Order: sequence, then structure tokens, then C-alpha cells
Amino acid sequence: MDTLLKSKKRMGKGPKPGKSGLVSDNYSVASDKLIHHEGIRIENTYQLQPDEGKRFKSYIVEEEMKRILRTTLESPKYKDSIGSSLTTDLANDIRRAIQELGWPRYKYVVQVVLGQNKNQAVQMGSRCLWDQHCDSFACASYSNRTIFAVAACFGVYFD
Repeated sequence: MDTLLKSKKRMGKGPKPGKSGLVSDNYSVASDKLIHHEGIRIENTYQLQPDEGKRFKSYIVEEEMKRILRTTLESPKYKDSIGSSLTTDLANDIRRAIQELGWPRYKYVVQVVLGQNKNQAVQMGSRCLWDQHCDSFACASYSNRTIFAVAACFGVYFD
């Protein structure tokens, strides 16, 4: 209580000599410089959820990824030298195809794992922290006699 009275007295004295001329309280900076508009209401310009028809649809993305993996990987044989460039090309092709589907305000993360097929077991896992109502993912895989590939696309709504 005592400190509250002291701060009110300090504010009432005016600015100290040598200061900028602004009087501030403990809760705001330069409160005499703030402009208050009492009757004006401004609507928010951001959107917290996508429109109903514009949500990430994992079944559509899955089909698109399967098509891209099949067309790209059906002819080449596995070589160590092409693995890095092939995964980068696949990820970029998938990302471009998903962006063309026209879901506004979504950011896409595409991950592709590629390897030599020798009948081995491979598992791929991921964890995400997101809004389960707006964000989603899709996975697709492809394998032939020499190559296997697993692709994952994460669609995250960006408000």
C-alpha cells in the first residue's frame, strides 16, 4: 500500500530534470504518448483454421505421392551415386505437386527415404506437435527389385 502511494506521488510531480519529458507508470512505457481510440473496432486479419473445403486431404496426397514414386522409380536401378540427388528430386517433385493442389496457408514438409532393396526390413518413424484439426500427414511407399522408397508429407496449417 505504501509503495502504491509513493508511485502515485512520483507520477504527480512531473518529469525529473534531464529526462525525456515522458512520465511513465509501472505498467506501460511513455503512457502520455499512447493514443487511445475508444470507439473503433478492428477485425483480425489472420485465420486460425482453414476453410471447410480447403483442408489437407491425406488420401489425395497419398495417391499423388504413389504416382510420383512409381513413375520416377520404375526404370532406374539402384546406384549409390544417384541416391542423394534422386531423393532430393523426389522430395521437390512431391512438394511441387502438393502445392499445386491449392490448399492455401499450408506449409509442407516432405521426407523421402531411399535405399537398395535386398529384402531387408526398414522402419521409419516421426513425431509431430501440431493442431490435430488442421494439420495432417500422408505416407506412400514404392519398391521394385532394386530400389525401395518411403515418402512422408506433412501438411501444417500456417495462420
